[in-house]
Amino acid sequence: MSRSVPTPRGSVLIEHARIRENQRVAPEQFQLLLESPRIAARAQPGTFVQVSCDEDGWLKRPMSLLDAWGDRLDILYKVVGKGTQRLSTRPAGTHLSIMGPIGNPFAPDPEAPWIIAIGGGTGIPPLIFLLERLLASGTRNRLAFFGGSELPFPLETQPRATPFIGIPEHASLSLLRLDRAGIPAALASRGSIRGTYPGLVTELFECWWRAQPEPPAQGTQVFSCGPSAMMVSVQNLALEMHFGGALCLEEYMACAIGGCAGCTVPITGPGGIAMKRVCVDGPVFPMGTVLFDNR
Repeated sequence: MSRSVPTPRGSVLIEHARIRENQRVAPEQFQLLLESPRIAARAQPGTFVQVSCDEDGWLKRPMSLLDAWGDRLDILYKVVGKGTQRLSTRPAGTHLSIMGPIGNPFAPDPEAPWIIAIGGGTGIPPLIFLLERLLASGTRNRLAFFGGSELPFPLETQPRATPFIGIPEHASLSLLRLDRAGIPAALASRGSIRGTYPGLVTELFECWWRAQPEPPAQGTQVFSCGPSAMMVSVQNLALEMHFGGALCLEEYMACAIGGCAGCTVPITGPGGIAMKRVCVDGPVFPMGTVLFDNR
């Protein structure tokens, strides 16, 4: 039983989106707000868009979504190369060609006692989208967020007001938007960011879990997106704790529609191991199925 359904491949749209905002929010990190009514109406947490970073449309990059509402798409991106560098210079009022929504969304179980989101770096936005959508739906799931970043967080932070039992006292920082919504959140960084846990986000999650007087009940789900090394640890911990959930993979891709097979990863299932395309078969895959050692 789930709250989300896959995006049919025939429903992927191409839209000429107007840039409302494209501003630097942290070192090397930008927030892009687009007017894209048709794609925004179909976007779900975990799906992504393929953005043309330049006017010619040759430099296309896959980008996850922080939010989608009304006619707006909200995207956080990091400048890591030629394409995103060009995108960072595009002014408000100009237009971009975008394609989406692409891929399968997160599918949380409404009966799960806990929905735990663990994000790292550019993998944080789709998890915030997931938690905020769940909260808006009136979910009965207990929600929690763990975020890690070596760079300053691109979203506003504040000392945590929402109680979060089991988090070390010195890890006092939360994301403002989640804290105001009443979603417990804790942050980790090895970048000497005051108020964060000084280590890996997976270490923070494990610290919290082991400090619980009553560990989260069976049926708890963990959803994660971020660097591969982080998700290897998340998957191992989830399997150790007998938690379900899913991983949302970040991969370089060219076409984003399944034609080039440049983003394939090994996935295990009832029929054995198969190479799956992150763009159309993913980017969300069930916990325990991604074979990171075989990549």
